[in-house]
Amino acid sequence: MQYLRYLGQLTYNPILILVMAIVGLVLSTFVKSLIQLAFAKIMGLKVTDIMIFGLKYTKLKNGKWEKRGRKAGVGLQVETAFDLERDADLDSRKLIAKDKSYMIVTAIFVLLAGILAFAGLLIAAFNVDSVFLASVLFLLGFWLLLFLIGKFFLAISVVSKVNAKKSLSGYAQEGLSMLRSGVPFEQMELKPFSELNYTKVWDTEKQMYFLLYFEYLDANGFFDRLPEAVAEAEKTIKPDMAYSKILMCVCMDLVYYYSYHNIVPAKAEEYYHRIFDDITKDTESNTMFIRGFYELNCFGNVDAAKDCAIKALEKIDEFSVGAEREYCRKCIARLNHAIDNFPGKAL
Repeated sequence: MQYLRYLGQLTYNPILILVMAIVGLVLSTFVKSLIQLAFAKIMGLKVTDIMIFGLKYTKLKNGKWEKRGRKAGVGLQVETAFDLERDADLDSRKLIAKDKSYMIVTAIFVLLAGILAFAGLLIAAFNVDSVFLASVLFLLGFWLLLFLIGKFFLAISVVSKVNAKKSLSGYAQEGLSMLRSGVPFEQMELKPFSELNYTKVWDTEKQMYFLLYFEYLDANGFFDRLPEAVAEAEKTIKPDMAYSKILMCVCMDLVYYYSYHNIVPAKAEEYYHRIFDDITKDTESNTMFIRGFYELNCFGNVDAAKDCAIKALEKIDEFSVGAEREYCRKCIARLNHAIDNFPGKAL
């Protein structure tokens, strides 16, 4: 009973509870991200982006880090990706299995870190004379454990959804697996989301599938199906949505859509400015042709569009895998055709 009364004393202050909850949330992001950083290289992945208190840094191909502005974010966040140069000999299924293993291993260590942190802080709380300091230590340990348990179960649920054949994540991964195995878009038969009839679908799943489905439609010339796909993707984008690599890529496709397929400068500009730091500093081929369409059809800037097309072609051989590279070539050809036929262009 004395033990329970002491625990009650440690949690008597509502303001302190709230403050330590915020501190615990921030620290939990650091714990998870540091574990991700520790295991990424070991398990064959690479760190592509780091965001600390909203300041975003992207790792360039030359190994240097470039600041990409400020995004909405709390604490420390890490984005990882396959190291395709290192694992060029692995097929897509092995790459996906490696990614799942990485998520499971880091999730387990996140949970262990939470348990150890709580145990250590609880012991410390019972060995200090100040009730206030003991309260701080106990509440910090409690919230840290709670948030890390949440991150553990979130990671496990993501892996479970990807593994499940009857989930949008699983369906998207199958399509991605075919693409990375060399199957061209022309031989894939992807269905619109409305025909898949999946239940309990996360917005992130819809966004992940949109990235694959949009390229599939665009590469095959199924332009009449693009408006439905775009409308579905736009439903998932909230004004205060936290930054993620997936969200950035979705916005990139929407800039392209509203700069080429359905030219609406205001909409294109809205999504362009949402990812301004990324799209203006990224020089990869897929980004450059999108910027070219944006400059040409939203501002009539023919010279800037030409420059983007040239830069896109210069780096085309560095871009992604075969099927996606050919899709990118097709889009660059469209851009050059649009430049050549732009109204009022000087001969």
